[in-house]
Amino acid sequence: MIKDRREFLKTAATMAFAPMAFATNFDNLFSQININSLSELKTYLSEHINKVAQKMFVSGSVFGVYHKGEQILIANGKRNINTGEPMTTDTAWLLGSITKVLTTTLLLKYVEAGKIDLDAPVVKYLENFRLKEPGAAEKIIVKQLINHTNGIDAGTLMPTSEYGPNAVKSYVDALSEMGTLFSPGEFIHYSNPGYSLAGRLIEKFSGKPFNLALEEEIYKPIGMSRSSTSAEQAILDRTAVGAFVDSKGEFRSTNMFMLPVSAAAAGATPIVTVEDIIAFGRTHLNDGIAPNGKRILNRELISSMHTPTFDSRSPNVPPIGLGWWLIPIGGTTAWWHSGGSPGGYSNLTVLPEHDLVLASFNTGPGSAAMNEVISRIVLEDYLGLKLSVPFKTKKPTKPMSYYTGVYELFQSRYTIKEVEDGLIVNSKFLPFNEEQIRILSNFSGGNTEAPDIKLKLIQDNLFKVESLDEDYFASFTGRFGLMSFHSLGNATKPTHLQMRLRAAKKVS
Repeated sequence: MIKDRREFLKTAATMAFAPMAFATNFDNLFSQININSLSELKTYLSEHINKVAQKMFVSGSVFGVYHKGEQILIANGKRNINTGEPMTTDTAWLLGSITKVLTTTLLLKYVEAGKIDLDAPVVKYLENFRLKEPGAAEKIIVKQLINHTNGIDAGTLMPTSEYGPNAVKSYVDALSEMGTLFSPGEFIHYSNPGYSLAGRLIEKFSGKPFNLALEEEIYKPIGMSRSSTSAEQAILDRTAVGAFVDSKGEFRSTNMFMLPVSAAAAGATPIVTVEDIIAFGRTHLNDGIAPNGKRILNRELISSMHTPTFDSRSPNVPPIGLGWWLIPIGGTTAWWHSGGSPGGYSNLTVLPEHDLVLASFNTGPGSAAMNEVISRIVLEDYLGLKLSVPFKTKKPTKPMSYYTGVYELFQSRYTIKEVEDGLIVNSKFLPFNEEQIRILSNFSGGNTEAPDIKLKLIQDNLFKVESLDEDYFASFTGRFGLMSFHSLGNATKPTHLQMRLRAAKKVS
């Protein structure tokens, strides 16, 4: 059980903006209380959210809760710091990787139509799909594109050679120079390339660019009337602009509105309102029937998205269905996904046992932490759930030297060294090309390097960042900060590490 939300708030704020010590005093902010109705929840959040936003350096927030036929929407701060316009409940915002759940839903419509077999090799449908290793692409089946088990090592690849109707195809073409981290179906590695391939499958069978297919076959039938897929559409609407802070701690707007169109199906282009994305979540709550009564997908295929397809049985990697992460939390299972955009971060949580959908979006360095604050108030204070950390501390049986070495994945190298009472992780950014450096730098607000991190052992093969209180890891994204080590195949020592849902392969 969470001991004290003030400690969580301090940790979350420090994680959000560690270089400057703004996480100082959270006394009297969000002390746990009982909230008995959605109207009480709206009043409570409206009264307090601005104080926490200031502490966490959040420029703007918009979020909503649907519960058992009722709904509340709340907004705070600014949607655009260049113009000073306020965030409103009808502000549109970049969805980021929550798009992956929409992409999966759309792909399964073609499975329902008999045009795609989830167990068929991807190359059956995309004959030109290749990876750098001969024969590697041929082993990947369609299902592995949408449950992050395909093993393609191209996590942050963002081709920019095409911005028109061939953009998604250009992503698939660029994969011919990419390798793999493990055999398909063997492990989990968060996969933007898998979803870009899924997007290309959708293009092939719809005969439309991915963005148009999404608008016509997901947005329109669900009634997501304010949602769009391009900067050209966004500029005509009240759309949020991401925010960072400068060296003086002052907000500045992002230099890049959205990621390249080539990664559209992975999350680069979709723009939604909180009310629209709640309607999508309600469609999943209602076995594939949208709030307007239209069936989007049959019950069997919707259910397949909420059924585990792979479980690594590690506290930092929840089971994955199709598209949705299935997170055990507070004695229930959440269908969950988050999404990053330049200077912004979003969450979508569906709690089927409680008939609840929660959607939130924030801009600024504390965006992810603010999503967690909102989530915990809804889960703990409103629903009365008891959150707990997803692990137990156990006496180790292996020496620290068991884990040391160099682990790599696309654009990152982790050097793990032993210290007296734990491990030190040195992270190194490995540039792919100049264009990729520009994109990732703008996406992160100019910082592509990370300081060394000290890890403390929790149990064999599982570590936490030493400076973080254990309660922090009871939240949705907190657990992704744990680092685990895995021995795949018949290996007797670690072959991979896993952190933030990304796998890195040991190279020395």
